[in-house]
Amino acid sequence: MGQTAAAPARFETVNGHGQLLSIQYLRGFAALSVLVTHVLQWPIAEYNMGLLKTGRLGVEVFFVISGFIMTMIAGHGTFKPQEFLGRRAIRIVPAYWAATVLVTVLALAMPNQFRTTVPSFEGFIKSLLFIPSIEPKAPLLTLGWTLDYEAFFYVVFASLFFLESRARTAVLCGLFTVLIAIGLMLNHPSHVQAFYTSMSLAGFCCGTVLAQFYRSGIAMRGPLARSLALAALPVLLALFYLIPWDNAEHALLPVHLLMSATAICIVLIGLQIEVAGRLPRSAVLKFIGDTSYSLYLFHIFAVAAVWGVAKRLFDVQQPLVYIAFTLLAITAGLVFAWVCYRLVERPFLTASRNWRRNAVPA
Repeated sequence: MGQTAAAPARFETVNGHGQLLSIQYLRGFAALSVLVTHVLQWPIAEYNMGLLKTGRLGVEVFFVISGFIMTMIAGHGTFKPQEFLGRRAIRIVPAYWAATVLVTVLALAMPNQFRTTVPSFEGFIKSLLFIPSIEPKAPLLTLGWTLDYEAFFYVVFASLFFLESRARTAVLCGLFTVLIAIGLMLNHPSHVQAFYTSMSLAGFCCGTVLAQFYRSGIAMRGPLARSLALAALPVLLALFYLIPWDNAEHALLPVHLLMSATAICIVLIGLQIEVAGRLPRSAVLKFIGDTSYSLYLFHIFAVAAVWGVAKRLFDVQQPLVYIAFTLLAITAGLVFAWVCYRLVERPFLTASRNWRRNAVPA
C-alpha cells in the first residue's frame, strides 16, 4: 500500500521531479518496435502487414504514453498554458527540426535515393510548423505525421488549462470523440479534414483516462488487477494480429479500437508492475527509453544507408545476407540515435532544465 500511494505522488503537479521507470522502458519498447519494423520491412518488395502492425502498435503506445504523461504533469487543477507549451516545444521541436533539415538536405543532394520525398519551400515550412499536407508534401520526414498529431494534442490540451484534471480529460475525450465521429461520416474528406478527424486521436484519449485511473489507484493495486491485465494482453494481441487490415494506412474503427486497447493494456501492465515494486532496474532499458525520441526520429537515416549499401553489393533476399544486414541496420540505428541524442536532443533538454529548475523530465 505504501508503494501504491507513493507512486502517483511523484507526478501530482507540474513541479514534480519524479520519473516513472515503466514509462521510460515502454517508450524504449515503442521506439524499438518502430526501428525493427523498418529494418525488417526495408528490403521486402511487398508490405508485410504483420510488421506494419507491430510498428503502428508502437506508435499507439507512444500516443497513450503522451496522453498519460501530459495529464499527470499538468496536475489536478489549472495550469499555465504558455509554460506547458513552452516546455513541450523545447522537448520536441529542436530534434524534429534537425531531422527535417537533414532529410531535406539529403533529398536535395541525392534525389534519386528518395521515392516520394520531393522538398519544396512551402512543404519545408509546413513541416517545421507541424501542418500536414499532401501537395506539397509535408511533413518531409515520413515519421513526422506522428509529431503533427502530438502538436495538435498539445494545443488542444493547453486550451483546456482552465479546467481541473478530471473535467479536462472528459472534455478532451468528448472533443476527440466528436472529431472521430465526424471523420467517419465524411465521404470524401480533404487530407487536412481526414487528418484532424482521424482515429489516431483515440490513443491520446486512452492515455488521459489511464492517468486518472492511475491517480485514483483503480486497476493498480493488488495481484488480481495485474493478473487480469496479464491475461487480457495475449488475447488482445492475438486478435490484433489475426484480424486483417484493409490496407497499410487505415484500419476500420473496431480494429483501431482494438489496437488502442492493446496499447493501453501494455502501458497499464508496466505501471502495475512498477507500483507493485517488481520492476527491475536496467541501465540499458532506461537509456533506450531516455533516447527513444531520437531513436524514433533518426533511426530511419541509418537504416536506409545500411540497406542502400547492402542492395548494391549483395543479394539481400538471401537469408544469411538478410539476417546479417538486419542486425547491422538495427545496430546502426541505435548508434546513430545515440549520437543525435548527445549532439541535438540532450543539449536542449539540459538547457531547459537549467532554465527552469522545476521542469518535469520529459
